[in-house]
Amino acid sequence: MKSLARIAVALLLLSICPLLPAGQPAFSTGKFGPTSWSEWAARPALKPDCDVDKAATRWIVLGNGKPGRHGGWELEWPRVKPRQWYRFEVDCDAWKIASVHDNAHVELNFWKDDSKRSNWHHVEFQRSSSGLVRFSCLAQAPEDTQKVTARLMLRWTDKGRLSWTNPKLIPVDAPPERKIKAAIITGKPPGTSVAANMAFTLKLIREAAKAGAQVICLPEVITSWRIKDAEKETARPIPGTETRQLEAIARELNVDVALSMSEIDKDGLIYNTALYLDAKQGIIGKYRKVHLAVGERWRGITPGVEFPVWETGYGKAGMLVCYDNVHAEGHRILSQKGAEVIYLPIMGDPRAVGDRAYEKWLQIMSVRAMDNHVWMVVCQNNGDRGVIVRPDGEIITKVDPGNGFAMTEIDLNFRYKSWIGSDFRNRNWGERRPHLYGELIKDR
Repeated sequence: MKSLARIAVALLLLSICPLLPAGQPAFSTGKFGPTSWSEWAARPALKPDCDVDKAATRWIVLGNGKPGRHGGWELEWPRVKPRQWYRFEVDCDAWKIASVHDNAHVELNFWKDDSKRSNWHHVEFQRSSSGLVRFSCLAQAPEDTQKVTARLMLRWTDKGRLSWTNPKLIPVDAPPERKIKAAIITGKPPGTSVAANMAFTLKLIREAAKAGAQVICLPEVITSWRIKDAEKETARPIPGTETRQLEAIARELNVDVALSMSEIDKDGLIYNTALYLDAKQGIIGKYRKVHLAVGERWRGITPGVEFPVWETGYGKAGMLVCYDNVHAEGHRILSQKGAEVIYLPIMGDPRAVGDRAYEKWLQIMSVRAMDNHVWMVVCQNNGDRGVIVRPDGEIITKVDPGNGFAMTEIDLNFRYKSWIGSDFRNRNWGERRPHLYGELIKDR
């Protein structure tokens, strides 16, 4: 019966779209379309069924009822300019597959010759309102590139149909530079009142702005730090007097500010809240600490319930607070949502103890950056520790104990290549299999 069903589907496709032999040039693909194509499979035994219509407007890949199919079409662009930037895109109508991420896959390959790659990329996708899935990526042709191919694949399934349309490889300008000067600035506030701590905080912001900072990260609960019974007596509404002062100085000095403070809401609940203040717009982001330290829980602090990401004037940003850093999930969610920088006000890490305490602390921050391919901007209370970490895990700058200030340039376009090609940001998200991670969210 399955065999008859496959034959019926194939006959239906033939009646709708007469086939063109694989590899035959077509002129209807347009200025940026491929010049030729051929069927491809990771191994011959894994080949799915493939069709293309006579007008070369649709490349079709069919599951044939055999498990673990891995193949489809390979489209070719033979005249590629080395070092030129290109935008690749293709649309996919996916039918009866379990996971687009897993089962519909596109890979862009740059070739030195017919058998040796010069580089490659997983192509990311977004769903459109029309129901199609748009795969697209921006990539630069390496110096030794002779041609480009795009593999349009059905992967790791025996089911479904993929109909690929409108493949294009379009020359584009190189992306603009996106570099920012980020500062971590900290120290010991007076701890006598919120007003005194605010005066101390505003002074720190002025010092960092004078040094040329564009974005400033301050420590955890800076407005109430060192005040006894801080949360009960010093939690403030947001927006409120303190945030208006912060917005005013950010506007005056033309700097963005990331910080954490104790917040009280209209219901009397108290949160450890991180804020991102834009120089022109004021508060554009608010994050309530999700993972509470046990002492906070004992004192009646309420946890937050979401991990937001904000489009700032300096890239996409997210924030976490202190004990959040012990749990890897928050970083992962922010990064998957597109965060390029994670700002982390922090008091310390309970794992960074013993003879290698400081070394462990640096290693923890490096791993968080490297695992998620994000910049980590980390600012600790008392001026003891603070680091800015590059997405490859390299410590770019750090606060020496007692110094309380560090600044560096963050390059938001930074990528680092893997030895097998592509780069680790591209591989990080392209090679995950999130539909299999349900075990992580089971209520145990």
